[in-house]
Parts: sequence; structure tokens; C-alpha cells
Amino acid sequence: MLVLINPVCGHSSAPAFVAEHVRPLLPADADVVITADHADAPARVAQQPGSGPLTVVLASGDGTLHDIISAVPPTRPIHFALVPCGTANALYASLFPPPASPDLAYKLQSVQALLDRKSPLPLALASTTLGDVTSVSAVVVSTSLHASILHDSEALRKDHPGIERFKIAAQQNSTKWYNALLTLTPAPSQSAVQIYDGTAFVPHSSSSREPLTLSGPFVYFLSTVNVDRLEPAFRITPLARAQPSPSTCDVVVIRPLRSPALHADTPTARDAFAATTWAVLGAAYQDGAHVRLAYTPDGQVAPAPAGDLVVEYFRCGGWTWTPQQDDHDAHLVCADGAVSTIPPHASAICTIDAFKHAFAVYA
Repeated sequence: MLVLINPVCGHSSAPAFVAEHVRPLLPADADVVITADHADAPARVAQQPGSGPLTVVLASGDGTLHDIISAVPPTRPIHFALVPCGTANALYASLFPPPASPDLAYKLQSVQALLDRKSPLPLALASTTLGDVTSVSAVVVSTSLHASILHDSEALRKDHPGIERFKIAAQQNSTKWYNALLTLTPAPSQSAVQIYDGTAFVPHSSSSREPLTLSGPFVYFLSTVNVDRLEPAFRITPLARAQPSPSTCDVVVIRPLRSPALHADTPTARDAFAATTWAVLGAAYQDGAHVRLAYTPDGQVAPAPAGDLVVEYFRCGGWTWTPQQDDHDAHLVCADGAVSTIPPHASAICTIDAFKHAFAVYA
């Protein structure tokens, strides 16, 4: 058993929390390591002897899990018991929806599942290729507003270590639109890309075992695997808790020119649509109510039934994002918090479960 502790995630409380509450529960011979940097965690996993299943107790946020699954060869079964010590802890909060006031027992549920010898749950993985580089994610891949928020929030981390830095970065990017072409691909288990109609996922009328293409501009584009939320209360893909088809991701899209009140990309239109963006994202904090918001004839937002749903919510097997060459911000891609840039004249191509692996989590 390997215990990995990220000493800088969240409020830098992981070492003390593990020493007081986690270490006494584990076998005496467990190997406890406080990681030195991003490369240390995957290196420590790779150095563990043997080829059989390896248990890793991971006291960190989602980023350290991302570091491991991106760098460690997928041939060995690796089973994670998560200790939520990061800022948002999206995977943990999705596996264990938090109560109003999380207590100590809440934070130890994954470790307890390990101690109870429960079977670990397999993780779905999203492989995203940017030119010659491929990254692997277990939570989220995004562009547009979400990627811009993560990009800008890093500069705010020192003064705002909690989730408030994401809200500050969101305001800084509130009027940006992103020009790109998006192609959604059905999973092998699907007859078509599926879209949420306000009640359930149904086959999209323009997809029959064929890709579905969406033109921009976009305000929001985000895909998730394994999670229904990115923060404990931010349920951005709320139907992900329903049993999805194998090797699929949930995708949330906001395209501003679908509003009946807007007809062109102008500075005035961008300023006006910002209120809609915040109404939608604010509703995500209300148990995922944003996926049931619809347009009124004058472009206001109201709970369905009204007009067309504001959010286009898809379930598919992968996607391709091709940014317009002169739109720098549309080239940003966020994979589990790590932000990269699409090379010139290239696309971001994401596929779910593109290779065999045996990563799993205790839940």
C-alpha cells in the first residue's frame, strides 16, 4: 500500500490530516510519501514493486490523480482510496455527495470503503490529443469560459487559495465568446449522439451513427467523465449520476446566438448575454437546475417549459474542437485543471476509454 500526500493542495492541510486521521487506520507497513512536485506522485507509483493490484491512498485534489493516470503505464491495476484535500475535490464529491456540513467521517468514506474490502469502481478516462501531445483525464476536459477561468485563476491562487479565485476569474472573462467548430461523435454503444430534451436523453435528430457538428460562437463547452459536479455544490452535468452508456462523456454547451434576442456577435450582444451566462451557471449550484432553463420569446431565461433549452446537454463518445485561428482564447483546453494550448492549425480531439486500463476508485 502506498500513501501519497500532496502538501500544497487546498489549504496545505493534507499532511496533518493524514497523520491524525488516516495513518492510524492503515497497515503499519504502508509506505507514506509526501510528494515533492507534480512529477513525484506518478514516479512513486511507477517505482512500486510487483505487477499485481496496487492500492494508493491519495490525499490530494483531482490534479494529483490526473498526474498519475497521465504518466503511469495503464497495464497494472491501480486502486485509489481518495482523501479529499484539494480545492474542489470533484471526483470525491461526485462519488460521495456532501452533506450540508461535512464531518470527519464524510472525508474518510473512500478509505472506509477500502478497509471494508469493497470492490473498487472502474474509472472512465478521457484521452485528449493536442497536436502531438495526449493527456488523460478522469474528471473534466473543457474549452471556452471554463478553460479561461482555470487559466486565469492560477495567478490568483496565492491570494485566494479557495474556490473564490474561480469566481473572480469568471468575472474577468464574463463577456468573452469563443469561435470554433465542435464535432460530437457517438460512442460504439450508441446509435446516435444523445441530447437532453428536458426530461431524458434522446437521439439527436441530426446524428445517426454519424458525428454531429455545431458551429460557434460558444460561451461554454465542457465535458465530464465519472463526475456530476466540479465543486461540491456545482452540479454542471447532473445526469451523470444516472447510469450512462459505456465509454461516454456528458457534454454541456452554451451558444449565445441560439438566444432569440441575439442575431450577431457584437460588443453589445456580448455584454447583454453575460447575464444569461451567470443565470445558467448560478442554476448549476441549485442541484443542476441549469439544464432545465429555457428561453422566453424575448430572450429571457425561465424554468422549462418555455422555449428552447438554454443549455445543449449531450452524451457522446468523444469530440473534436477546432478553434478559429485568430481566436487565441479558443485555443485554451483544460484537462483536470491543467491548461494547455492547441497548436496553430490543429484541433483538440477527445476520446473516452481510448485504451485498456485498470484504474479504479474505492467508493
